[in-house]
Amino acid sequence: MNTHLNDLLGYKKKKTRHLFRWKVVEAYRAERVQASELEETLGIPMRELRRLNRNYFRLRLLPLLQPKNRRKTMKRDADYVKTLERKLADMEKENQFLRLQAEAYQTVIQIAEEQFNIPIVKKPGARRPKN
Repeated sequence: MNTHLNDLLGYKKKKTRHLFRWKVVEAYRAERVQASELEETLGIPMRELRRLNRNYFRLRLLPLLQPKNRRKTMKRDADYVKTLERKLADMEKENQFLRLQAEAYQTVIQIAEEQFNIPIVKKPGARRPKN
């Protein structure tokens, strides 16, 4: 006798009828147990097995494959895109502000260097003095 069939017999004895049915269908769908074996050993007719298989697909697998409300998910996706676009626009404004601020600092430093004749901006590649 098939080991998977023995497991199903154990489920039939211990577990609820609902869980037993799902386990039978899962074993059938995974091709671990043949329909004829299920009919002989567990007494599940082929017609009942087909009905269980349809219900299993409709109730357990289909929700995983297709969201229930596609319109809502599409709407959520559109809202998400709009939110990202708003964030991007805010970041661009912030970047523009930071560029202007950096330019203002550079201008202030240049004016200070010219008026007070002191070098403020370090040359590229300048090293720290050793003590």
